[in-house]
Amino acid sequence: MAGVGRRRGAGRCRAALWLALLLDGAGVASLLSGVLADVFFADLLIYGGGVGIFFSLLGWVFWYVGNLEVPPGELQDDVGRGGGGIGIGGHPKEEGGRRLATRLARSLSARFSGTLCARGPPTARPQAAKQGPEDGAAAAAAATLEEQEREGDLVEGSL
Repeated sequence: MAGVGRRRGAGRCRAALWLALLLDGAGVASLLSGVLADVFFADLLIYGGGVGIFFSLLGWVFWYVGNLEVPPGELQDDVGRGGGGIGIGGHPKEEGGRRLATRLARSLSARFSGTLCARGPPTARPQAAKQGPEDGAAAAAAATLEEQEREGDLVEGSL
């Protein structure tokens, strides 16, 4: 077992290598036959050859990435590690991302909750018996709109 730790010439990802070589060969053959042959579909052969060569690049990239060697020490998962350090504002780094996501979700939820609800005109909505400061402002705005509509100040579609 002398060759256990040694790699052979093609590397570990032989399937990606053979795919890349096959697409390269087919692309070059199609491209050259489209250039050199006198057929009515030469355009198709030229374009098809270019596309084949382009897709062979995917095989070459997969082969290269599959043969990269990373030391086992760098493969450790750093998500659950302690001692992440201090982030912005003196909070731990792990908390900062979670707090930012929560704050963003709440602000977006509050912003879109009022716009996505189906609302009728201000007069069709039932008035609550007890009004808070926000409801009072909304009621005042609705009353002002009703006044302006009665006076003819608002043109239809101007809202």
